[in-house]
Amino acid sequence: MNPIEIKDLYSFTFYGGLKTKGRNVVFVKAKANEANNNYEYDLMLCKDGKITQLTDRKNVSSYTFEDKKTLWFTLPLKEDEKKTAFWRLPLKGGEAIVAEVIDQPGVQILDFINPDLMLLSIEQEPEDKHPHAEDYEVLAESPYYMNGQGFIAGKRTHYYLYERKTKTLSDPITKDLRPDVFTVKDGKIYFAANEDKGARQSFFTMSLYEYDPIAKTRTHLINTHMDLFNLDADENRLLFFASDGKQIGLNSNPKLYAFSLADKKIDLIADWHECLGNTVGTDCALLGGNATCMDKNRLCFTSTIVDHNNLFDIDGDALHQILEWPGTIHSFGFAKGVLYFIGARPGELQELYKMENGEVSQVSDFHPELKDKYIAQAKPIFYTGSQNSSQLGWVLYPKDFDPDKKYPAILDIHGGPKTVYGTIFYHEMQVWASHGYFVFFCNPFGSDGQGNEYADLRGKYGTDDYEDLMKFTDTVLGQVPQIDPKRVGVTGGSYGGFMTNWIITHTDRFKAAASQRSISNWLSFWGTSDIGPEFVVDQQACGLENPEKLWWHSPMRTISTVKTPTLFIHSDEDYRCPIEQGYQMLNGLIQNGVDTKMVLFHKETHELSRSGKPVHRERRLEEITNWMDTYLKGIKNEA
Repeated sequence: MNPIEIKDLYSFTFYGGLKTKGRNVVFVKAKANEANNNYEYDLMLCKDGKITQLTDRKNVSSYTFEDKKTLWFTLPLKEDEKKTAFWRLPLKGGEAIVAEVIDQPGVQILDFINPDLMLLSIEQEPEDKHPHAEDYEVLAESPYYMNGQGFIAGKRTHYYLYERKTKTLSDPITKDLRPDVFTVKDGKIYFAANEDKGARQSFFTMSLYEYDPIAKTRTHLINTHMDLFNLDADENRLLFFASDGKQIGLNSNPKLYAFSLADKKIDLIADWHECLGNTVGTDCALLGGNATCMDKNRLCFTSTIVDHNNLFDIDGDALHQILEWPGTIHSFGFAKGVLYFIGARPGELQELYKMENGEVSQVSDFHPELKDKYIAQAKPIFYTGSQNSSQLGWVLYPKDFDPDKKYPAILDIHGGPKTVYGTIFYHEMQVWASHGYFVFFCNPFGSDGQGNEYADLRGKYGTDDYEDLMKFTDTVLGQVPQIDPKRVGVTGGSYGGFMTNWIITHTDRFKAAASQRSISNWLSFWGTSDIGPEFVVDQQACGLENPEKLWWHSPMRTISTVKTPTLFIHSDEDYRCPIEQGYQMLNGLIQNGVDTKMVLFHKETHELSRSGKPVHRERRLEEITNWMDTYLKGIKNEA
C-alpha cells in the first residue's frame, strides 16, 4: 500500500450543496487546482441512479431550482463584474444561457416565489461610501469585521424581489432589519430577523416576519426571544430549531418549535438535547450542506451523536430516527421519497448514497485514487474522563506497523470547543500515520454530541478539559506500549490551538507542539475577535469587569514556564482568532529562549486548514509535519 501524501490534496474531490426536485438530485463538486492555487466548482446531477456533470465552468458553486426541469445559477457578468448574470440551465440537456442581468454585484437567487418572481439576496455597501473608500476603512460599529467576510462595518445584506416580466428590482423587503433564515410557503415569504440597530445585538432577539408579494406588505408575526437555526414549513406551521440560551449560553442545543400561522402562537414540539446538524470535524469537506429539509409535510434533520451523524424526522409531533449512520451526513434531500445524501463512512471521503426501503447503498465511486493507499483505521480507546464518565477516543496506527518497535505520536485536538472528532478520513492525520506516527484524538469535556451538560465548558477552560486530555494521553500510552512517551507531540487549531497553548504552559511532557489559529489572552481576544465580546462573556462566564478571571484562563499568564519547542500557524485575515494572539505567544517563547517560529499566511482566514488556498494548505501541513519530524524523529526538513 502506498502512503497518504500531503500532495494527495490535489487528487481529492469534495461534494456538498445537495438539493432535490422531482427525480433530480443536484449537488456541487469541488477540486483543488494546483496551477492556479484555487478551487474549481461545478454542478453534478444524479437521476435514476446515473451521475453526470451538468456544468464545466469551474466557478459554479450555488444554484436554485426553478422547477423540476430547470435550475438557475448566478455569476458576475464577464463584461462588467459590477453586474450579476443569471444563468438558466435545462436539466434535460443543453447549454446554460444568460437569462437575466442585474445591475448589482454579488446577487444570489434564494428561491422562486413563482416562475416570474424571484427572491434575491444582495449585499449593500454603505450609502455614504467615499469614492476612494478602498484605501481605508471607517469603523463606527461593532462587529467591524467578520471572519471570511472582511470588514463589514456599514454593509448590509437584504432580501429583494425581482419581477422577470418587467425586469424590476424591488426596494429591500427587509429594510431596517438583519434577516437570517427564510422559507417560502403559498406564495409568501417568511423570515427571521433582528432589528438593525447598527451595533452588536443579542443572539436571542429574533422575530418572525411575513412578506406578501402581492399586497407588498410586511407583517411582524411574533418576537421569539430566541436564536433561530432554520425555518421550514408544513401545511399550516412554521417549523424551526431555536435556542434561548438558558441552558448553557451560546452553545445551548436548540429545541424544535412550531409557529401556528392560524393562531400566531409558538409551541414546543421536541425538547431536543443534542445539536442540530453535523459538527464532526474534517479537513476534507470543502462545501457546505444542510441540517434540515422537508419531505412532503415532515421535517427531516441531522444531529451529531457522540462521534457520528444520525437522521431524524418530525411527522406531525412525533419524532423518529430515520437512519443511524456511522460517519457523517454533509448534505441530504429526498427525490420521490428516496433519501439521497452526501456523506462519509469511517476512514473514507465523501460519496453519494441513497436509502430506499430502509437499505443504504453507495451510488458514486468518487475516489478510486485511494484504493491503493494506506488508510489507518481508527481504533477505539476508552478512558475515564474528568466527569467520571466513560469516554471514547481513537488511535491511528502507523503504516507498516511493527509491534516490536517504538514510534513517535501526535495528540490532535479539535476546535470548537463544541464540535467532535469522528472516524472519517482526516487528511492531516492520515499523512502523519503514513509517515510513521501514531495519531490519537478524543472528544474532551466541552465537546458536542453528548448533550448540554457535557458541552458546558463555561468558566472552565483549561481545567476539566485539560484533565480529560491528560487522562486520555495517559490511557493511550498505557494501552499502546509501542508509543515512545519521550517522543509525543501535540497540535490543534482554534480551541485546539488554545488548548495547545494551555498544555505547553502547564506541562513539558510533550516534546513538540504546533499551535494553530489559537487563543492566548482572553483580555485582548475580547476586543479583537469578531465574536470577542459575546464569546468571552459567554464562555468565561464574565467580561472585562473580572479581568483577573480572564487572565487566569489565559495561557499568557504562565508563558514563562514554557520549555516545549512550538510552531505557531496564523493567518493575517483570521478575525476569529486574530494574529495578535499568536504574536503574544511567539514573543513569549523567543524571550524564554525556547525554539519557536511562526508561519504567517497572507490573505487567509480562520478556515486555512479547511478551505484555504490549496498551496497554503499544502505548506501549512508541510510545516507542521517538518516541525514534528525535527523534534520527534530528529529529522530536519525544509518546507
